[in-house]
Amino acid sequence: MSGILDWRSATRLAAGVAGALFLILALLALTSDNVPASVDGLLTGAVSSPGRTAQWLSYSSYLMFTGASVCLVFRVGMFSIGAEGQVFIAALTSGVVALALGPSAFALPLAVLAAAVGGAAWALLPGLMKAYLNADEIVTTLMLNFVATFAFAFVIKEALLPEGAGFPVSEYFDKASWLPKWGTSPAIPSSLVLAILSCVAVSVLLNRSRLGFRLRMVGDSRPFARANGYPVRRLICVAFVVSGAVAGLAGAAIAFGGTHRLIVGMGAGIGFEGVLVALLAVNRPALVPLTALAYGYLRTGGEIIQITGNVPRDVVVVLQGLLIIGLAALLRRRDARSRTPMKAAPVDTLDHQSAGRHHRGDR
Repeated sequence: MSGILDWRSATRLAAGVAGALFLILALLALTSDNVPASVDGLLTGAVSSPGRTAQWLSYSSYLMFTGASVCLVFRVGMFSIGAEGQVFIAALTSGVVALALGPSAFALPLAVLAAAVGGAAWALLPGLMKAYLNADEIVTTLMLNFVATFAFAFVIKEALLPEGAGFPVSEYFDKASWLPKWGTSPAIPSSLVLAILSCVAVSVLLNRSRLGFRLRMVGDSRPFARANGYPVRRLICVAFVVSGAVAGLAGAAIAFGGTHRLIVGMGAGIGFEGVLVALLAVNRPALVPLTALAYGYLRTGGEIIQITGNVPRDVVVVLQGLLIIGLAALLRRRDARSRTPMKAAPVDTLDHQSAGRHHRGDR
């Protein structure tokens, strides 16, 4: 019987993918000046030249940082969308440190450390509001994104803008503080390796450590965690801080591996796209590198067909959305098949009863 159900599910999935491909071809036929070139650009544009491949890998590395950050806080039961603001604050703090130090062997490591600290500090604000005031983390993180974006622009325009600059930017960082790249065809950004290691570290933290077990317990049932004596408020703050530190590394990667200076609007949207990458990875940090590479591949191909096929930007976004829906369906299907059915226990009732008898408070 399960074989029949699997066959039917596979058939439905194949029909859905075929329908998405048909819609993509129809949209390209209506909007593109050269449909074959547009299809080829969308599917192979990211690897069509060493420069484009390097662009794809760099962009994917930024998504890995923000995707892993979002996975961590999602697994603790908080729907935080603050990675966007954390990236901007981290880029600003790391850029200020690098500009202040100038040519120095310590500029890059201290700037990266400053990025992690800046992102963690910015994430701690909604964490404290959630833990001690029960403020809605969606609202607080969203509003703080706007504060961070405008603060980033204000500091550049008022304090870091070079004389005679035609648009709001800072001075270039010293080349000694740029993130290195390996090879030339294509150039492999060191941020890619750092991003993969960050995803592995977050996965190990969540799944192979005592702290990770406690964080996941808070995400599964806060009353149960309190009944077992876990400091729930403190753990919520820890989750936000670690998540912000990981997102902050994306700010350093963009500043020192991409733009090599601070530019108003740099990296815009990378935090929100990290949410999408995390959802595609079904909140598993170990899968984030794969989904980030897949999303970055589509994003790079979409930018290319705007040039080669004269496809409007709005149509490109629709095409990417259709392909992502197909990818999400495939990943969700595999995730559902990998899980074994479990009988749900009535934990909420037990949690509240146990909490009244054994609650030891937040320590």
